[in-house]
Amino acid sequence: MKKLILLLLFTGVVSAQTFKVEQVSGDVKYQSGSSESWVELKAGETVSDDVTISTGKNSSVVLSGKGVQFKLGELAAVSISNIKKMNIDELLLALAMEDMLKAPKKIEKSSDNTAVYGSEEGNKNEPMIKSNDFGIKRLNGAVELAGNGFEESAVVAAKETFRKYPDTKNLVSYRIYFADILYEKGLYEEALDEYVDIQKLNLTDEERAKVNEKTESIKMKLLSD
Repeated sequence: MKKLILLLLFTGVVSAQTFKVEQVSGDVKYQSGSSESWVELKAGETVSDDVTISTGKNSSVVLSGKGVQFKLGELAAVSISNIKKMNIDELLLALAMEDMLKAPKKIEKSSDNTAVYGSEEGNKNEPMIKSNDFGIKRLNGAVELAGNGFEESAVVAAKETFRKYPDTKNLVSYRIYFADILYEKGLYEEALDEYVDIQKLNLTDEERAKVNEKTESIKMKLLSD
C-alpha cells in the first residue's frame, strides 16, 4: 500500500512533455514505449515522455521544449521523461521510490563492454567514459542532465541506472559524482548513505581520501543540527 501511495504521489508531480528535435549529428536513435527496436532520429521530429534517445560515437542531438533546450553528446542515452526540473521534495520522493525498487525484475543487457576512459575535453569534473555499454551510456546521459542544469533529475536517472545495470555501481567516479550532487543540495543523510556505500568499493587513495573527507564533514553537520 505504501508503495502504491508513493507511486500515485510521484505520478501526480510529473507532467507530460514533448520536445522538438532541433539538430541531429551522426548516429542518433530512439526507442519508443515498450518497443525493443531502435529507430533513426531525424531533425524536425517530436519526441515525448515514453522515448529514450541514444547517441553513437561523435554524435549529438539538440532538443527544445517549453523554455528548455537540451543537448545530448556522444555515447550517451537519456529518457525524455528525465529532462525536467525537480524541486528537493520531488527528488526525495523519487529517491524513496528508487529505494523500494532496488530489487530489479529484469537486468538489462549491455550492447558492448568496450570502454575508453576520459573525455576529449579532459574535464576532470565529469566522469565520462566512452563506451557503447548501455548502462554507461545512461550514466553519461545523467551527467549531461546535470551539466544542463537538471541536477535533481540527473540523480534520479543515475539511481535508476545503478539499479537496472548493477555492474555500473562499481564505477567509482560516477558514484562520487552523483553523491557530490546530493551533498551540494544539502541532502546530507542521502549523501552519507551513498558515500558509505562507495567506501566499500575498490578506491584509489585519492578517491578514498575524498570520500572519507565528505563522510566526516556530513557527520559533523548532522551532529551540529
